[in-house]
Amino acid sequence: MTVKSIVTNIVCVVVVAPILAAVIVWGCWVLIPEPPPPPASIEPTASQTDNASSAHIRPAPHTSVSGRTVYMANCARCHGVSGDGQGTEKLDRPARSFLEGGFSFGNTTEAVRRVVQHGIAGTPMPGFIKTLNGSQTKAVVKYVLSLSPPSPPPSTDAELVVGNRPMAVRGMLPPHGPGDAPEPRGLLIGGTDGLTLAYNTNDVSFRAARQGKFVRRTDWEGRGGTALEPLGRVIHRAGPWPTFFIGDDPISAKFLGTSIRDDRVSLRMAIDGASITEYGKTTTYHDIPGYLRILDIDGNANGLSMSLPAGSSLAVLGTADGWSWWRSGPDVIGVRGGRSGIDRFTLPASGSVEIMVLPGLDAERAAAVGIPLDRQDRQRVMPS
Repeated sequence: MTVKSIVTNIVCVVVVAPILAAVIVWGCWVLIPEPPPPPASIEPTASQTDNASSAHIRPAPHTSVSGRTVYMANCARCHGVSGDGQGTEKLDRPARSFLEGGFSFGNTTEAVRRVVQHGIAGTPMPGFIKTLNGSQTKAVVKYVLSLSPPSPPPSTDAELVVGNRPMAVRGMLPPHGPGDAPEPRGLLIGGTDGLTLAYNTNDVSFRAARQGKFVRRTDWEGRGGTALEPLGRVIHRAGPWPTFFIGDDPISAKFLGTSIRDDRVSLRMAIDGASITEYGKTTTYHDIPGYLRILDIDGNANGLSMSLPAGSSLAVLGTADGWSWWRSGPDVIGVRGGRSGIDRFTLPASGSVEIMVLPGLDAERAAAVGIPLDRQDRQRVMPS
């Protein structure tokens, strides 16, 4: 072996071999992937359980609505803790006693629901449709019915009952009040909220508003059968005078029919170049129950005016909250969208007009919600 060979072997062993070994070890460390982590335990740890709870992963258990709780919070101050009508609220008339089975518009679930949601116009009973949700309403209706003694529902063999869809029927209507005459061409519109509006289709004049049940008739064959018997209580009526005017001359509208869509019955009429679609519903002005008629005008109603639906003489109260206000006997009438006068208001050429009636509204409650008072009412409420 030559000296050169010996030197070469020494270099390989001493220098090259360690470098090569280091390169191989480094390659194995970098290029071989790390093993996957061990699978998580099937049983969660205490910290995992706490984290899941704090993150609301599991839904909260369902809590039913208590009818008694809803009643105590909203009804007991007038109707009493036990439902005997002896509440702590001072009222101008006694509240209903449920223990005696007293219900204004019937003891069915649907009848009581309507009263809870929409109130009773002309009484201190407000509507809670904006206060209670569906579950709360259902619960308190069930609770109120449980307070009264059981009684069989009345016979409905000849009664037309409004359910989830409104109705419109035509036929002979009896007088709505003293001095009224029967109306051979009458129209009743019944809403799902328990409001019934009555019209005379000869000139398309509004005649009365009722609240409660709808109508009974012994013969439903066509329009020439027996007379209609409205079942709801009259909460407001209009006098038997003309509705529409051009200047000071009364004119008649032409009845075009009715149409039902969703939960609304619309009455359609034509008058002097304009078409008007009218519908009604219960409403609440602040906490005062009443009803609302909406007239949508198409075409050109310039020069047309409309009388107020008053049952007696009118007193102009003034304007407030965007409404023009009148008093007619115990009722307060508001109009928005028309130009007001003494006993009539001028219709806009097109657009909408709203007529609100708050039956049986006393001066104190009117003043409390900002409705102007006439001189006599001001003297009673704010004596000098």
